[in-house]
Amino acid sequence: MVKKPRIAIVTPELTPYARSGELADATAGLTKFLARSGMEVNVFLPNYRRPELESLGKEIVTDDLQVPIGEKKFKATVYQSDLGRYTIYLIDQPKYFHRDYLYGSPKGDYPDNDERFIFFNRAVCEFLSTSKLRLNLIHCHNWPAGLVPMFLRSIYQKRPALKKTACVLTIHNFSYQGEFPAESLSLTGLDWNYLNSKKLAFKGKFSFLKAGIMYADIINTVSRTYRDEVLSNNRSISGFFSRKTKPLYSVRNGIDDEEWNPATDPLLPANFSGDDPEGKNICKRLLFRDFRLEGEDNVPLLVLTGYLARLKGIDLVLNSINSLMATGCRLVVAGQGEEIYEQAFQKLQTVYKGRLGFKPELSLSLYHQLLAGSDILLMPSLEEPSGLTLKHGLRYGTVPVARATGGLRESVRPFSPDLGQGNGFIFEDYSDEALLKSLQQSLTLYASPDLWHRLRTNCFSENHSWSKIIKRYKLLYQKAMHLRRIETT
Repeated sequence: MVKKPRIAIVTPELTPYARSGELADATAGLTKFLARSGMEVNVFLPNYRRPELESLGKEIVTDDLQVPIGEKKFKATVYQSDLGRYTIYLIDQPKYFHRDYLYGSPKGDYPDNDERFIFFNRAVCEFLSTSKLRLNLIHCHNWPAGLVPMFLRSIYQKRPALKKTACVLTIHNFSYQGEFPAESLSLTGLDWNYLNSKKLAFKGKFSFLKAGIMYADIINTVSRTYRDEVLSNNRSISGFFSRKTKPLYSVRNGIDDEEWNPATDPLLPANFSGDDPEGKNICKRLLFRDFRLEGEDNVPLLVLTGYLARLKGIDLVLNSINSLMATGCRLVVAGQGEEIYEQAFQKLQTVYKGRLGFKPELSLSLYHQLLAGSDILLMPSLEEPSGLTLKHGLRYGTVPVARATGGLRESVRPFSPDLGQGNGFIFEDYSDEALLKSLQQSLTLYASPDLWHRLRTNCFSENHSWSKIIKRYKLLYQKAMHLRRIETT
């Protein structure tokens, strides 16, 4: 057993430097608490054009890393920044990463995402193969980092620095698989046998996610319920796994309960706690002002926030918007996403002026303020692997109305007025009627101050900290390193 493993986290997102959704929060919290537990942690991230990255104090490790892409080579600059408990390495190439968005605009994904992230994965491996870092394990996240395991076991399999390095892949959402035309394989430097043998081919395409699954030592996803849903409902994916030879593990994501602490959060206009919740009302008034809403403190405020996509259940909200607004509540919506949804909420903001507010953005400070100032968090997701937003909301005393899927099913316990137990409201069917029924239950309880106080107190008392979960990740790492030792001896 390695007493103090040296590991690398390879991710396309990391809060606060590059964020499009929950992945960034998950990798940031994991990194912080792994380092605190005694591991030596290094993070690899594309050097996107982001103010948070541009203002980061960093130094050049190399300005001439030659990265093969197809028959050409592109130069990468690698920056290093020591952040105290861990080190971050930024892979820089303006052609690929100096853009306005991480993956694409509201109109769609960037058409060269295959080339962009082949470059990122290959650059990480190229750098590690020649650097003085001697890693015990590499932990990759989602399809944009899914080619690292494949490169380790093919092009770089004989490199002394990487031969014995174990690899874990965490899949935060199987619905985003990184599928590209078969011709994209030519950019990796691998021969066509990798597709012909069906190692990388998936539905006639080159799948980044399948590459990671086939070559990683351990594959993990982010809740037990979501794992079971994937294995039961998706035959094409479940065939990749076997309980005996290739299990799919399910270690959940936690939250950084130091960053997400309403009593000390510097991003809030007022701090509060379960014992002294008055500051939450101040945060609520700020949202009413910033979103130009009408009403007093006793008007229930709902929030819908995150990436605006079909899988987040946005259609349910839009289909039932007339009935929802007829309840007399106020609704704030914030986030970027698919153009059709952004345009829909822009129009509804005019239709329901003073009752519905929308911002097509989601800065870190706004995200904190939304969850701090709202009464009810809407999460009517079609799929929700983890549900970090819900856990953040609970930490701030914001009551969830959520659909029973994935990590949401595991995190929400229906509130019982008789027993005073539970932390929210949950519905099974993916339908407008089920959403509205669950929402009405929450609004009825909101009208009873004593019961609402009891429910909100339950939310405040929830503990989803990374400190409870990090031991499970360390055990997963030990298992991966053990498998790699067996493979190389």
